[in-house]
Order: sequence, then C-alpha cells, then structure tokens
Amino acid sequence: MKKAFCAVLCLAGLLVLSACRGQRAPETVLVFLEETRGCTVENNGQRVAVGEDAVFTLELERGWSLADTDYAGVFDISVSDRTATLTLREVCCPARVHLRLASRYCTVTYAANGGEPLRGGALQESKTYDLTHHARPNTALGIDLFVREGYTLTGWNTRSDGAGNAVGLGSRVSAPDGALTLYAQWAQWSDGADFTWEQTEDGAAVTGYLGADDVVVIPERLGGQRVTSVRAGAFDGCAAAEVIFPPTMEEIAPGAFRDCAVRAVTLFDSIRSVGDASFESCSSLKTLRINALEPPFGYTWRKESCYADKIDRLILSQGRKRAVFYGGCSMWYNLDGIQAQMALGEGYAVVNLGLNGTVNAPVQMQILGAFLGEGDILIHTPELSSRQQLLLRTGMEERDDMLWCGLENNYDLFALVDLTTVEGALDSLCHYLSKKNARATYAQYFQDEEDRPYLDPFGCIPFFRSGTEEDLPDRVYLDPAFIDQGAMERLEGYYAWFQAQGARVYVSYACVNLDAVPEGQRENAALLDGLFREAVEGMEGVTLISSLEDYLYQNSDFFDTNYHLVSQAAKENTALWLRDLRAQMERDGIWEGV
Repeated sequence: MKKAFCAVLCLAGLLVLSACRGQRAPETVLVFLEETRGCTVENNGQRVAVGEDAVFTLELERGWSLADTDYAGVFDISVSDRTATLTLREVCCPARVHLRLASRYCTVTYAANGGEPLRGGALQESKTYDLTHHARPNTALGIDLFVREGYTLTGWNTRSDGAGNAVGLGSRVSAPDGALTLYAQWAQWSDGADFTWEQTEDGAAVTGYLGADDVVVIPERLGGQRVTSVRAGAFDGCAAAEVIFPPTMEEIAPGAFRDCAVRAVTLFDSIRSVGDASFESCSSLKTLRINALEPPFGYTWRKESCYADKIDRLILSQGRKRAVFYGGCSMWYNLDGIQAQMALGEGYAVVNLGLNGTVNAPVQMQILGAFLGEGDILIHTPELSSRQQLLLRTGMEERDDMLWCGLENNYDLFALVDLTTVEGALDSLCHYLSKKNARATYAQYFQDEEDRPYLDPFGCIPFFRSGTEEDLPDRVYLDPAFIDQGAMERLEGYYAWFQAQGARVYVSYACVNLDAVPEGQRENAALLDGLFREAVEGMEGVTLISSLEDYLYQNSDFFDTNYHLVSQAAKENTALWLRDLRAQMERDGIWEGV
C-alpha cells in the first residue's frame, strides 16, 4: 500500500502543469474502478473534489474477498458480510484503479492413486475449504478416504509418481489457482517374514528385524494382529536409512533403535510413547516426518496455535522481497504491522514471526530460514531475558507444548528441522501429544475469552491494549552472563545461513521493563548494550542497528506481561524500530520506503 506522499506529489504535479499552461488546477477528478471477476461496483465512475476521498461500495460474490488495489495513495478496505467498502484517500488525479480479488475458498481433489475407496466412496474425492481464517488449507487425513492392502498411506503429492510437491497428511498446501489435485502416496510394507514379534494384549509387538531393506516399512499387521509397539533392541544396528511406522503404532520403547544408520523417520501423531531414547546413538537421524491422524488441540488452548498461519504469510509472499521481523512475544505484540508496511511501502511485504520468547528458537529459525530468499531483510530482536532467543538453550522441552500447538497445524514444517541440532524433540512431541485433552478442527482458530483473535494479516496482535495489570508475570533480566560466547557463535551460524539464502540480517532490541529488572541489575543497560554490540559486530555481514537505552520502558507501559506493551507504547516502539531500520537501509543503499 503506498503512502500519502504519492498523492501529495501528484497534486503538486497538477498544480505545476496547470501553471505552465496558464490554467487553473481542476477542481474535480474522475475515478473509475476496473471491475473484475468476483464483484460488482454499485457506484462506479465518481467525480470527486481534488483532495477528497472517493468511497466505493462493492458487492462480493460468494467466496471472494477484496485483497488489494493499485491505487497510488492510501486506501482502506472494510467488509461486512458480502459488501466491501473501498475508500481511496485524498484523490488528486483522474484514475482508473485495478482491483485484486482473492477467493476465500479452494477445492482439493484427492486421488486414490492405486488405493481403493472406503465405504462406497470414489477413486477421487473433492473437498472445498474456506480460507477465511487460514490462507492455506489443511489436507485430508486420508484414512477416511482410501485404503490399500499391504501399504501404508504416507502422504499426498501433486504428481502421481511422487515427483511433485509432497504434503503430509493433515499438513498445509498452496492452491494458487483455487483448485488442486493431490495423489495418495503409498509405501509397501516390508516382508512380514523379516520381523520377529510377540502377541500382546492389544496386538503385536515387534521384537526383531532380520531384513536388509533400505526403507523399512513396518506392517500394520503381523500374523493378523495390529502392530502397536516396538520392543527395546528390536532394531539394534539396523542399516536402513529410513523407517516408516504404521498408524497403528502406539509405543516405541527406549532402545528400540540403537546404533542405527537411520536418517529419516515417518510416524503418526496417534503414537502414545516415543522419545529421544527410542533412537539411542542414532547420530545420523536428521528428519522427522509427522502425519496427522488426530484433530488439532491447540486452537482450544493457546494463542501460539497461530504459528502455522504466521509461516503461511512467509510462504505465500515468496517471490517478493520481505521484511521479516522475528523475536519473542515482544515482537509479536509490539510491532504495528500497518505502521511498518506504510513506512516500507510496497517494496517489502511485512511479516511478523514473533511468537513466544520461552519456546525453542533453533526450530523457529530453521523453519523461517527455509523460506528466506534474495533481497529479504530479517530484523531479529532477541529478548535479553530469553535463554531460548539468545541460544543459551537449544534443546526442546516441555514448555515447547506452546510451539507444538502451532506446528500441529502444519507438521510438514517440522520436517525442515535438522534433529542433529535440536535435542529432546521426540520427548517434547510425546509430552505434547499426551497433553491433548480436547479436540478442535482445522477450520477453527484461537480466540480468547473475550473472542479476540491474536493475528492480523501481518502476523501482529490486532486488538487494542490499554491499562496495566497490578502484577505483571514473567522474569526480566539484564544479566551479563546471558551474553555467552558459545551461544553467540551459535547465533552467528544461523545469521550466516540466512545471509547465504540471500537475506540481509539486522539486529535490534526487544523492550525491557526496567521496573521489573532485579535491583542489582538495573544499572546494567549500558554494559549489556556494549557486550551484545561487541558480539554482533564480530559477526560477518550482521549489523546491530539500535541502542538498548532507546528500548527501556516503565511498568506503566506494559499490558499483561513484562513483554507486551500497551498499544500506544507499541506504536512508539514500532516507530523506533523503523527509524533504526531506515537509517541502516539508507546507509546500505537499499531504502525504498516512504
């Protein structure tokens, strides 16, 4: 969206042109909307006074929404049911404005691709998805659509031969044209004679593997019994590169895979017991693919369940330059996306990937790095009180339930994470799965007790915040020990990777509630700024663009925690980030904004 300065320049141009011709500037100008599929304009072709607003009413067809225009100035869009009001601010020139509409629905057709339909279904099934709250749809779980004797359904693909884009069961897919066909992908079970097993109360437990398959596909049944567990030592020293577990699997015992060459594992979220110890001394295990068999839980529990939606904005803006703002919840809450987009102009798409400063950062950074590209800018604001954001802690923990509740809405994102760099992933996953005590649907989204959503189109908090609670939770530190050399080296490694993807890396500060800092640390702001500056300036190609003293706040500036500013303070904080960003971009010769 362009800025009002475009309108000012245009008006100045009209005045100059009129003066040169000895004529008066026009008092009114004619404005048309270029109608397109998906809407009709009730009051098109308006003549408005120069400098006044032009207001159009659009009737949207079912399933369509007004996404954007090419108007050179500022414009607003408001929608009520199927009526959209488009306001073009301070019109100064005759204009024919093009509209960009987006369908809020898409249709995905699922093809059995060698499988058989269930319960009298068809070899192809089409489902229509409402994209009002989630820009990319979650795919079908598949087990209610197709079956194939002797095979496990492992996912979907845009090509029948599996050479296209792969999508996990329940994970998200892009359908840019509003329609897409996905083909079932089947993995044939390994020979049952290669397994030793014993009967249990609920089925069969695998006790050994004698085969030599490069990809081991554990059967769903052995001897007619459902395979539900793998015992300790069953796969000791197995040379297979990949293991695919059946959807019936409930338990993988500690030591089930010991000293194995396995590099990739596929399992289903119906599993009940699995942990890092299940793959003891499997140093090559890098990739975990998770298929969904159960509905999501997070939409009924935590605001972090919107994480997949935040990443969707990053995915759907590929091909454009992005300004990606990343940090803890002090970024999520305190960046004003509209303010940032207006400052940066159409040259960059603003994406707020701030989430929660207490959840695993390497997982988030590996996911966001997978979608960075040439010309992107990453603005990282690590919270100085966050051991996770500063990479003092890199393993996954029970607190990462708050991250899993977002990852479960697109498990494919976790397949981008290198397990050799993140300890505790399977332990953490199992803890989250055991915690699920409610069921939502993929069509839902998180709203709090006041029915407030926690995501606007930029990934920011959309609701107004004022007033400070008496007791603000969360600890705040200005502890020099948090600027650790090993942790900074780990951070430098991620920054170097982002730059290798073509992105510039700028570092700034998150807000600090000085009133909440322990008494003995309140004078440490200058010391922390110096230590962090020294660490960042030693990183090749990375720039610390801010001074910590500008981001020190008081208790009254905060809303409900020591990291969430009230709305007015958040706007001021955003202005500081944008000031520092603009100054550095100008020095680097890449500033294109207003």
